[in-house]
Amino acid sequence: MRSLRHPLAVVALAVATLMSPLLAAPASADPPEVALSLSSSQVNAGDEVTVTVTVTNIHSFTVLNATARVYSTPAALPSYATLTGCAGAVGACTTVTNGGGTPIGFQAPVGALSGGASATVAFTLATAQGVDPGPQTLQGELRGSNYATEIIAGPVLTIISEADAAVTLTATPKLALLVPKIEFRVRVTGNGPGAVRSATVTTPLPPGFGASSGDCATASGTVTCTTGEVAPGASVTRAFSVPVGLLTIGVPYTFTATRTASAPVDPVSANDSGTVRCTVVSIVLVTCS
Repeated sequence: MRSLRHPLAVVALAVATLMSPLLAAPASADPPEVALSLSSSQVNAGDEVTVTVTVTNIHSFTVLNATARVYSTPAALPSYATLTGCAGAVGACTTVTNGGGTPIGFQAPVGALSGGASATVAFTLATAQGVDPGPQTLQGELRGSNYATEIIAGPVLTIISEADAAVTLTATPKLALLVPKIEFRVRVTGNGPGAVRSATVTTPLPPGFGASSGDCATASGTVTCTTGEVAPGASVTRAFSVPVGLLTIGVPYTFTATRTASAPVDPVSANDSGTVRCTVVSIVLVTCS
C-alpha cells in the first residue's frame, strides 16, 4: 500500500534538504578591523618596544587615506614614549593630537584600503627613562577620511623603573717574595625586577695601600668599578689587586665595596655593599674573610 505524506511535511522536507549544506558549513567570521601585538609585555624604563598594528577593511567600500593609529591608557602614549621607527607605513609617521593640540598617539599612513584589504605597521617606541612604572593598555584604530573604527583595546605593556643591584666582594691572597698582593673581585648581581642598565661600585683603600689597575679605575686611594647592563639573574664581575708591603704587616684591614650609583632606581639598599677583612701576618701569609 503506498504511503501518503501530508503536503506540509513534503515542503518541510524540501526546505531542510536545501538548507542542510548551509548548516553544515558555517560562514567564516570577518577578521578584526584592528589587531595589536607587542614585542615584549614588559620593558625597563628607557628601553624600546615595538607595537605592531594590523588594520583590515572588512567593508565593500574603500577606506580613503587610511591610517593605522596607536594609543594607550591611562597615560597618553607620547607622554612616556618617543616614536623612533615606523615600518610598513606609506609615507611619514606623525603624532596624533586631540582637539586641544595635546599629543595622544601616533599614526602611520597606509594608503587607500579596498574592501577586504589589510595593512600592518610596526611602531618602534623608546620609553622615557624617568617614566612612572606601571601597566599601560595599548589601543589601536583604523581611521581614514571617509571611515573610522572604534578605538580598540589591545595588550598591556608593563613598564619597570627599578632594578636591584646586589654587591659582593671577595679577596684572594696571591703571595710571593717578589710581588705579594691581594686580588679582589667585585660582583654585581641583577636581582630584578628590571635589568640594571649600569652600576658603579666604589672601594676606598685603607691608608698605606695602593691598587693596581685591573678591570677598575684607581684614583686618590679609591677603586671605582663600573658595569654595563646586568640582566635579572645575571652577574658581572670586575677585578683589581692591592700590593702587600712591609708597612702593612700585623694590622687587620677592612675593605668595603659599595654601590654608589646605578640605573634605574635600586629599590633595595640592604645588599648595596660587600666587606672583606684581611690581616697581613707576613709577606707570605695573609688571611682574608
